[in-house]
Amino acid sequence: MGWIKGEGEIEDSYKISKIAAHVPDLVVYSTLTNDIPYAENFHGVLLFADVSGFTNLTEKFSLSSKKGYGADELTRTLNSYIGEIVSHILDAGGDILNYAGDAILALWTVERVQLSEVISLVVKCSLNIQDQCGVRETEVGCQLKVKIGISAGKLSKVIVGDEISQYFVVIGRAVDEVRLAEGLAVASTIILSPNAWELCERDNIAIDPIENERAVKVRYIKREPSFSVEKYQDSIGTSVEHEKVTRVIGRKVNLAARLMMHYPGVVSCDSETCYYSKLPAFYFNELPKKAMKGVKNPGVLYQFMANKQQMYDHLM
Repeated sequence: MGWIKGEGEIEDSYKISKIAAHVPDLVVYSTLTNDIPYAENFHGVLLFADVSGFTNLTEKFSLSSKKGYGADELTRTLNSYIGEIVSHILDAGGDILNYAGDAILALWTVERVQLSEVISLVVKCSLNIQDQCGVRETEVGCQLKVKIGISAGKLSKVIVGDEISQYFVVIGRAVDEVRLAEGLAVASTIILSPNAWELCERDNIAIDPIENERAVKVRYIKREPSFSVEKYQDSIGTSVEHEKVTRVIGRKVNLAARLMMHYPGVVSCDSETCYYSKLPAFYFNELPKKAMKGVKNPGVLYQFMANKQQMYDHLM
């Protein structure tokens, strides 16, 4: 099978993608030659999504689950829900900056002149999240809900540390405002911060005012954003020195979610996963090619065909 070819290149790609999958693009595509500490200014749109219902869910699982299984069931339920929210963000071109418990902070970096268009893109993403994930019933009778705050404006990425350990932090008015917006939100709502409302395409976003606040509550978007995800991704680009990393990471972030959507009901994977599984080639069948949004040239894709008994025999 073809995935065994180019073993050295696959090994390098695998190591890079394993590390980079846990690091924001804002860091992955940073210049590494600056003296530390240093700060880099840019404009961006922030989305802060906070899941509610976690405490009740924890209590329910601890009471209703078989001894020893509650934590696993809780993890599975939360991973599924938060993973779906993350998929919507990644599909819209967002970069996951941080997880804080059951909350997610995401970023869209933009040029100043693109802020209004990208705010509309992020509002559309947030509406999709609320439509698909706004209220989620769980097997123990608790509901998971999400509230979203959006801000926009000038930000700074600050890198501190030494030659051994380095840390990054994003600061700026937009960070303060996204916390304010999320704090004003209730479950299943979207709040635009004062600066985001000032900078957005106001004629395209229907809102409700919030009493005694400059922030506003989003109702709906009147027309599809003119600034597509593809146009956004093309506009941010990456430098030549990161070309190889871009090839490795760009498709990896979205590939697992796309495979689930386009090949439902089967266990599917790419050629690198096949290779590193170290399983016999006859456990895999090549899948037909399909066009997948946000994924270019995924290579050969496979369906895992082995049953439990075969896996047991192989492991034993």
